[in-house]
Amino acid sequence: MLPIRKQFESKKSFPFHIVYKQTKDLQDELPEHTHEWLEIVMIHEGKGTFFIDQTFYDIQKNDLIIIPSNTIHRTIPDKDHSLTSTAIFFSPALLNHSTFGNGFLYLKIFGESKKGKNYKYTLEHNHQTKLNDYIDTLMHEVETESPDQVNAILLWLHVTMLHLNRNCLTWKTGIEKQSSFGPKWFKEALIYIDQHLDTSLDLNSLSRRFSVSAAHFSRVFKQLIGINVTDYITMKRILLAKDLLSSYNEKISTVAEQCGFTSMPHFFRTFKKLTSMTPSEYRKKR
Repeated sequence: MLPIRKQFESKKSFPFHIVYKQTKDLQDELPEHTHEWLEIVMIHEGKGTFFIDQTFYDIQKNDLIIIPSNTIHRTIPDKDHSLTSTAIFFSPALLNHSTFGNGFLYLKIFGESKKGKNYKYTLEHNHQTKLNDYIDTLMHEVETESPDQVNAILLWLHVTMLHLNRNCLTWKTGIEKQSSFGPKWFKEALIYIDQHLDTSLDLNSLSRRFSVSAAHFSRVFKQLIGINVTDYITMKRILLAKDLLSSYNEKISTVAEQCGFTSMPHFFRTFKKLTSMTPSEYRKKR
């Protein structure tokens, strides 16, 4: 089973969605998934583990997770401490691109998180209190069907992003400690996969490289990530292809090769299966 590509339904053509202070147990969480929108997750109560990209984090009250678009992630609540969290999803197109000021600064925290592969933040108490107030205000505006609802949501979304960029990036003094969740060889395997997507990767070669049996490698991978090794590698390759198609003007055949595909028909079939578009259509859309 491939990672879920999360879809957002809305009665309006307004690319914003908030899941406010929802409590979930392990069985309620989605398996590993990805989506086109940006996401902010605020932990209000409980404990658990958060997997994103190739990293596991221990999460608890007041932790903040920044999730760039097209980034594989999964929440694993602690079996004894259900997680209560707020998740805010939105399209980057909502953020201001006025000729005055630098609209791209609102997106800075997503770019910095992806660049440094560091997605977890913890704010100082006074900044955390303000963030909670902004989240409450956003939810209030979502529930208030006034003529200026969209304007109000946009305003408070911009204020929220400005607050995060000023205080998460300014006060961050180092890399957040990674979780002890999972064996060392498994974490090293995730990094290896991420760095070698342009090469031949399969269960047998990976299990030999990390000196574990193929059966054990497969079992641990499915248990911790939620999908099998082959599907994970496929999704990572397609996410890399989407990034290359959006950011560079390389020929599609070159992109396919850089993502580890040796057959163009296979690349086209796989890309369309996971994105509902051909590579050419995706590039034009972006």
